[in-house]
Amino acid sequence: MRTALLLAILGVPPAFQAEPAGGGLVVERSVRLTFTDTLNRRREVHRKEVVRLRGADVSITDLTFGERLVIRTGLKKVWKADPLAGTYSELAFDEVAAHRKRALDELRAVRARVPGTADEREITAILEGLDDFAAEPRVEVRASGALREVVVNGDRLRASVEVDGKLKADGFFAALSAIGAFHPAVAAKVRELGGLPRKGSLRYVLFLDRVHEQFEVTAAREEAVADAEFELPKGLRRIPLAGFEPAAERHPPKPGELQRGFREDEVERKNNPFRSGEKNP
Repeated sequence: MRTALLLAILGVPPAFQAEPAGGGLVVERSVRLTFTDTLNRRREVHRKEVVRLRGADVSITDLTFGERLVIRTGLKKVWKADPLAGTYSELAFDEVAAHRKRALDELRAVRARVPGTADEREITAILEGLDDFAAEPRVEVRASGALREVVVNGDRLRASVEVDGKLKADGFFAALSAIGAFHPAVAAKVRELGGLPRKGSLRYVLFLDRVHEQFEVTAAREEAVADAEFELPKGLRRIPLAGFEPAAERHPPKPGELQRGFREDEVERKNNPFRSGEKNP
C-alpha cells in the first residue's frame, strides 16, 4: 500500500510513485501505550483497538471508550474525537508543525540557559526523544528472520517488530509521519520493514508526547473501508487539543455598572446607629 505522501517524504520522483491499491486494511490489536510528556510525566493505557487503513488515511479507534484518532492526508488534517465526552479536536498538518516548533524552540531556549548541568542533559534527552537532533541522525534497519529493528544513532531503538510480508501497511507509517511522529530519516527506514508489523514495539511522537507502543495483532484482513470510518461522529463540540494547543482565551462578561440612588443615602442615614442623635429632615 505505497503512497505518494511517503514517497514524497523520501524524495522519490513522481514518475516512480505507484498509486495505492484499492480497498483497505483492517487490523485489530491489543496495545499497551506509555505516553511521556515534555515534563517527563507518564501515563499508561491498556486497550484493544482497531486500525483502519485506506491509502494514507488512517483511523484508530479505542474499542472500549470509542475514542478515535483520524489522520486524513488528502485533507491534511488530523482529528482526535472523544464521543463519550461529546468533544473533538481538529488540527491542520501545518498547525501541528507550528505548535511543535514553538514547543521545541521553548525547550531549546531553556536548555541554553543551563549549560553544563544535569538539566541541560535532561532537556537534550527530551528533545532527542522528540526526534530533534543536533545533527542528521544515522538510521539503520537490522533484520533477523521475521524480526526487524529500526535503530537511530547506533543505540536508540525506534522499532522492534515481527513483520508479515503478505500485508502492506505503508499507509500507517506515512500518515503518522505526516503529523511528525517520525523524523524524516526514520520515516525512510520504517518503509523498509516490508509489511504489516504483527507484534513488537514502536517508539514515536504523537503531538508532544513520546509514545512507547507495545502491541500484538489479533486479526488482520484486507477489505473495503467505508468513508464513514474516516469521518467524525455527528454532534461533537470542538475543543483545543489538551497539552498541545493553547487553551482558548476566556473573556468573562463585564459586570454592569452599579448606580447609587438618592433614596439609598436616605435609608442608610436612618439606619446608622451612630447618627441616632441627629434629627432627620
